[in-house]
Amino acid sequence: MSFLLRKVRKNKWYKTETIPWLRQGEFQSDPLCDLATTENKLSVYRVEDDCSNLSRVVSALAANSDKIANFDYILFEETILKDVGIKSEQTKADTADETVNNCHLDLVELPAFRLVDLAGQALNKGKVDRFLVQQVTSLLVDSIQKGYLNKSKIRLNAEEREKINRLI
Repeated sequence: MSFLLRKVRKNKWYKTETIPWLRQGEFQSDPLCDLATTENKLSVYRVEDDCSNLSRVVSALAANSDKIANFDYILFEETILKDVGIKSEQTKADTADETVNNCHLDLVELPAFRLVDLAGQALNKGKVDRFLVQQVTSLLVDSIQKGYLNKSKIRLNAEEREKINRLI
């Protein structure tokens, strides 16, 4: 059983049992902002069941950013897709790590109600977590040193690249 990872903003993905206006089983709409689709597709990355490639996926996605920052994500079982009736297609991503590019999936033919179901299932059964900026920096340095990241494809701004280069 593998997991799927979606980059999110952790402060939007909290359980809300203490909010009086929500009925049991409901959740706030804020998490839906992190599930923005393009052409009714949602981009996610497959993470091995032992999370052995989690750091590598996070590093590749962080290298696609302009600036090094905390990396918030939600991780949920891939079986949730079947539970809510969502189709997926393996598609190649465009990160600086070719191996991670092959871990990419698009969730396709995604009507709004299924997206809401996915958010609810991911919130209830998944794990929201964060890599702090210092951890992200270490992951980037490690991935470059191991040759996972193609330095010419890293999208960090010049100042951030210089920070990384000083640590290598």
